[in-house]
Amino acid sequence: MLIKFFGGKGGGGAIANYLVDPERAGREGNPPEVLRGDIQQTRELIDSQDRKWTFTTGVISFAPTDAPSAADQAKVMDDFERLAFAGLERDQYDITWVRHSHTGEGRVELHFLVPRMELSTGKALNIAPPGWEKSYAPLRDAWNYEKGWARPDDPDRARSQQFSFENADRQDAWRSQVISKTAS
Repeated sequence: MLIKFFGGKGGGGAIANYLVDPERAGREGNPPEVLRGDIQQTRELIDSQDRKWTFTTGVISFAPTDAPSAADQAKVMDDFERLAFAGLERDQYDITWVRHSHTGEGRVELHFLVPRMELSTGKALNIAPPGWEKSYAPLRDAWNYEKGWARPDDPDRARSQQFSFENADRQDAWRSQVISKTAS
């Protein structure tokens, strides 16, 4: 299992639609399922803000071999919320959970969408500040070790080759800089 965050700017419509749209390619016969929360309410809370960063979204992704039970998934979501919203009561934050299990390998993904606001005051709420990995890694590791789930830091799972999404011109420019620095 791994935990990943993505920042969010702008309105909530595009991300909310992405999370729940059953017509997206690859979701045939296995549509997304809202497990907790109200996607429409979450979208409206995101849209109500006039900040640059209006939401946080992310995923708790399981390897196909993990095969977490529904009870395990619920407990993972509970633990995530306890950490992400530590010190807040349930009526002070909003979160919607959407399960995707449409992946080709049968991998379960628990997507979350959170308006970046504390509800009682309207103040900004960032559940993934810089360095968030240090806070969430112990949660991830505890579950992975307890259940024997795949760990992203397991050397046996490491890829021998890293894939790059850089365009060729940028890669060539970078290589030229590296070569000229090492030659001098």
